[in-house]
Amino acid sequence: MLPSTAAAALAPGLVAFWLVFRRSTPTDSDSEQISLHSLRKKLPKDLTDWRTHTRYITSWNHLRRFLAGYGYKLWSFDPLSPSTPGILVPPGREYGSPSGFLYAPSQIIPRSPLSPQEDKSLSPFAQGLVPGPELGSSRIAIPRRILWPARHDHGDVVIRVLSVDGDGLRPLKILRQIATAPEALNRSNHTLPLLREIVLEDIILGVFPRVTASLAEVFVPSNVSYVAEMDMLEIFVQCLEALDFLHQNLIAHLNVTFDNFLVDFPPFSHPEARPLTGKSRVYITNLDRAISFIPSTPISERYCLGEYFFLHYPQEGQEKPEPAKETFLARKRALENAQESHKEQVAIQKVFKLKPPELVDIRSRFSPFSVDCWQFASGVLSLEPETSGDVVQPGFTLMEPVHEIFRTMASEDPTCRPSASDALTSLQNILYPA
Repeated sequence: MLPSTAAAALAPGLVAFWLVFRRSTPTDSDSEQISLHSLRKKLPKDLTDWRTHTRYITSWNHLRRFLAGYGYKLWSFDPLSPSTPGILVPPGREYGSPSGFLYAPSQIIPRSPLSPQEDKSLSPFAQGLVPGPELGSSRIAIPRRILWPARHDHGDVVIRVLSVDGDGLRPLKILRQIATAPEALNRSNHTLPLLREIVLEDIILGVFPRVTASLAEVFVPSNVSYVAEMDMLEIFVQCLEALDFLHQNLIAHLNVTFDNFLVDFPPFSHPEARPLTGKSRVYITNLDRAISFIPSTPISERYCLGEYFFLHYPQEGQEKPEPAKETFLARKRALENAQESHKEQVAIQKVFKLKPPELVDIRSRFSPFSVDCWQFASGVLSLEPETSGDVVQPGFTLMEPVHEIFRTMASEDPTCRPSASDALTSLQNILYPA
């Protein structure tokens, strides 16, 4: 036994020893940090690598447990569908919770003429009606390298890689400005809302609601015939309203294709059968190329250089070559290289150039807002049927005043193109005359 005075003298030493011991002993927090760091090392090193690498499925599989900790269960490939390697199925029950962004397409359209025998087998009401095309099916989702569908208790979502090691912070800043409250509550704002951000070291993931379909899916030849003319034009109005809102906030999208417009339910309708009583809601997404100006920027300086288009953003799916040691089994390679487009999309998508005619080389000076108008109008005009010889390709014929609006927006001369606001006003005056 030491005297009490000696014990008191040793106390500071015991305290110091205990602090050193605790510092050298791994805690739960330390283990978690080590685990997250180990996970990060397995993932692509930058955003470009994430867009182009072939092992994107493996990367998302690494994230499964991490995202499950936030309540998000990633979708998986259906092992019972070897003929469709790019098809995903949700975890658990077939349908998730309703979210207000995803609807089952149960609209009714006219049935093609039937034989007398077939007519007798149907009820009088059903003889003239049949379910419309299938879009937004709960068991179908095509993954892309930087985004993946997931299921949450509050509804299905899509998780997207927004930033890696600082790359991607510019579009993320724009999303924080307009895709979150209070701006996200603006009725004229059609930007797909950013529900939350998830951070893994230098990686920032964004969670967005999963929406029924893109306009690229709605405007395929086998579907577009089911869209009434008024519904089609009202979709165009909302697309222009989306661009106008961005431009009013000095934001240019610079990737205005139908793939980047989403619709909560396809307006498959027919005024003579059962017209829809509600309107579809259009959302604009994928702001990866977007650029913004501060309000104090003079109008004469709201321009970009052509190098922005010529040098930036490799196309998704154009993989970098891999060494031989990275070769996978045939089944897994089939999954890794699954294309994002359905067969119908491949059939209808015409060659669509994102670069407008005024961009000749990297020194070309251009207005990004005028480019947005050109891109959208070019997409609309591509829906019109083409005639090759005696064969007329399927499409959607615009009424002449509407065609003239979009023809002018797609003018070769950027100074002749109306703004999104002017085009919106002109189209509204045609649809809703005073």
